[in-house]
Amino acid sequence: MERTIKSRGYFYGAVTTTFNILANAVTLGNYLWLEGRVRGGIFRNWARQYRYQPQRFVQPTTEEEIIEIVKNSSGLRFFGSGHSFNDGIVSDETLVSLDKFSGVVWKDLATKQIAVKGGTRVRDVVKLLLKDNLAFGALPSHDAQSIGGILSTDVHGTGRDWGFVSQWVVSLKIIDGKGNVHECQPSDDLFKAVIGGVGAVGIITEVVIQAFDRFNVEQKFEMSDIAFVENNLDRLLQANEHLSLYLFPFSDKCQISTWNSTKRKKSFLGPLREFISISFDALLSAWFGNFMAYTGLLPKISTLAYSFKRGTNLVLESNEAFNRTIYHLHQELEFTVPYEQTFEMCRRFLNLYERRYSTDLPYTLLEIRFTPAGHDRTLIGAGRERRSTWIDLICNDSHGFEKYYAAAEEEVRQIDARPHLGKFCQSFHQSDMVRLHGAHFAKFVQLINEYDPNNKFANDFTRRIF
Repeated sequence: MERTIKSRGYFYGAVTTTFNILANAVTLGNYLWLEGRVRGGIFRNWARQYRYQPQRFVQPTTEEEIIEIVKNSSGLRFFGSGHSFNDGIVSDETLVSLDKFSGVVWKDLATKQIAVKGGTRVRDVVKLLLKDNLAFGALPSHDAQSIGGILSTDVHGTGRDWGFVSQWVVSLKIIDGKGNVHECQPSDDLFKAVIGGVGAVGIITEVVIQAFDRFNVEQKFEMSDIAFVENNLDRLLQANEHLSLYLFPFSDKCQISTWNSTKRKKSFLGPLREFISISFDALLSAWFGNFMAYTGLLPKISTLAYSFKRGTNLVLESNEAFNRTIYHLHQELEFTVPYEQTFEMCRRFLNLYERRYSTDLPYTLLEIRFTPAGHDRTLIGAGRERRSTWIDLICNDSHGFEKYYAAAEEEVRQIDARPHLGKFCQSFHQSDMVRLHGAHFAKFVQLINEYDPNNKFANDFTRRIF
């Protein structure tokens, strides 16, 4: 029976990844099958882990409609692309999509500022800016998410000087649990509660973004040895505007990814070459990676397999370099540790996978990203204030990861790492948040009680952690 379930998980993950790539290619990048949506009254999240029928599903088109929905609902949750790995998107009563509440509200080309509605997808924000030769200075790695969604989970990039999308937000418009509209600045407590607050305090309906002149980015992916990276990490971070790593179990190899602004011309057929590259990586991971894992070959040939991987070097428009359309079906558990503990903690979680490895575990890798100190635009975001290393455990399947993630969360709790609330987060409770965030968490809960006194935005997930 276990072998049947494993085979089903393997082929489902591989086939859906393949179909997602083909669907995106055929539609010239306009459609992703692996995206959270409601069909036939049934909601499915991006990772196909959560499937349920909300009592009521609505898609408002105006701010007035959103206010009425809030006032007339006893419980509601909002979603954008459904790129979530926990039950924070499960609603007690009303499920709201802001897909029809998107687009430009106003723009000021003199100050290079643009106001967009909260449901606007990141990929559409970029297109709106490009029309005026502008660019978004900070972009997440996935372009399907809504602007309100990425701020509600305090989405981050990786780099020497910046790390968070919220750094380029001038102001927000928020609707609270009483249906009142608030306009707030980065210095306001309500702003800080909403950034990373997973929709527990209020709904982001408008975002004013500080844009920049459009620019090109030189993107490099290259393989190296972990020992080299560990000995030179500070230098690598100083030498590059943006840097991240991929670490692999049973291997001493490491992928170094860098992004630097450049005056060089864009590479010939760059977007096509990038599509081929990321599609190949997704297919290789889904088909060959999980094949190695499920057949027991991973410990034997992992290092050899990565020694054949070749790097890439492309000059792309900034959004094409920063935004990588994510094709493969996978799960993520992410958390932050102090930067000084980077490789100690990386080894800890690589060893955890290797100790627990069996042919029931899917192929897994660690994505490592970095954010600087001083992030003060959030109360409970995992990267608040300290210089942080983000460790993301990526399991490339929709089955078989649960016991491994349960063990990983126990390790996360033991070392007082801060969980990313938009990723897999099943065993954390309010007591953990109190321990990790102290007075900032107390302030956050106070603001929930003030702006959502009837707990309209609450669900099982928020009740557990808040």
